[in-house]
Amino acid sequence: MYNRIVSLLLTLEMLTAKQFLIATMGFNSISSNKRFCLILMALLLSAHLGLATSVQAQSTQRIVAIVNNEIITQFDLDVRIKFIIFSSRLPKTKEMARRISRQVLSSLINDYLKLQAAKKMRIKTTQNEINRAIQIIEKNNRMQPGEMRKLLTQENVDWRTFELQIEAELAWRGAVVRQIRSSIKIGDDAVDEAIATIEANKGKPEYFVAEIFIPFDPTKSIEVSRQTALGLRSQIQNGANFSALARSFSKSASAAKGGNLGWIRSDQVDQNLSKIIVNMPKGSTTNPVQGADGFYILRLLNKRIASGVAAANVKVSLQQVFLPLRKTASQGEISAQEKLAGKISVSSNSCSALEKKGAELGSKQSGHLDVQDTSRLPVNIRNVVQNIPLSKASSPIRTAAGYLVLMVCERSGGAITEQVRSRIRNMLMNRRAALVSRRMLRDIKRSAVLDIRG
Repeated sequence: MYNRIVSLLLTLEMLTAKQFLIATMGFNSISSNKRFCLILMALLLSAHLGLATSVQAQSTQRIVAIVNNEIITQFDLDVRIKFIIFSSRLPKTKEMARRISRQVLSSLINDYLKLQAAKKMRIKTTQNEINRAIQIIEKNNRMQPGEMRKLLTQENVDWRTFELQIEAELAWRGAVVRQIRSSIKIGDDAVDEAIATIEANKGKPEYFVAEIFIPFDPTKSIEVSRQTALGLRSQIQNGANFSALARSFSKSASAAKGGNLGWIRSDQVDQNLSKIIVNMPKGSTTNPVQGADGFYILRLLNKRIASGVAAANVKVSLQQVFLPLRKTASQGEISAQEKLAGKISVSSNSCSALEKKGAELGSKQSGHLDVQDTSRLPVNIRNVVQNIPLSKASSPIRTAAGYLVLMVCERSGGAITEQVRSRIRNMLMNRRAALVSRRMLRDIKRSAVLDIRG
């Protein structure tokens, strides 16, 4: 009889709950011996399924870390891993989940530490603040209101894990702001010094760079950090989102901004990085580069020539050469005029030389322009004449009617407004805030009671 019960148990184990109900609907119509067998079988099945559920529950509720007095369970970690895989466009595999588990746990621990620190400082983040932050994220990613939640729901990703990240960052921002508000003041001297530095670097190349930084681990070999960086680079090559990976795995202050460093000069970074940045094509991503303190993966988002500090009431005296284009101009004509404008730009090193080129061409719209208030110029023209050095020809400027080459012969006026000074002061404050944030998190980690079991 036992063998028959086991056999039936194995069969019914594969049935759904509905099928099991159907299979037992005739229970009252069968003999007492068979009824006894079915009762025993049902008890065994119930115990078996209960044990399986219990094992699964124990697995998800297994403690993977204790952060001071708060517990992080395997379930908490699994939910965060699922979110990271979705947002970073990583492969949805068990192997990938295993590979990123440790880094994700580290990020989750940091969020708990940030929330705990903010709580001690009595900094509260409201649901309205979280909602507003999510709206900004959606807007920046060209998403409709509520679209983020819809996407996460479709991917079976718990919405709360996304809110937790937002809450942690908002709370931490409040903690950092409170710290710097009482200890850091940006005086006029600091603003004047920043303005002088900006003006001194006017005309030099600048690069809009994003980074993923993997520091050396003092307890492990350099090769461990290298392999981590190589793994992330491989995922980027396979289509993973650079910004999302930076937010999740980068250990620099820029991680909160998706790795964006903003506009930098080559002399502001490690020499090893500088040599690479100046030669990178726009939109390209490097393999891991070893710096003084770890490995960097760099992405060049844009390039430009530093413009200096924007001033008000700037007046300029201009020389221009204009190369007209017919409305029905062919692509060949357009290319020829663009090429000619480029030659004029490269070969002209003074206003008189540019004037001579215009006279040779016989263009009626070429020649000297009276003093112009830059605020009244079209935006594309204003940006050019405010930023190019005196007696240096601009690159060809395409207009609706043709190509234009400009040169500033004289520049006057240009008071720096309080609005500009305020913007520079905020820039300096943000830089200080990044340093304070790193120091605060480092100190909190050192004093925290961490029990990592994952």
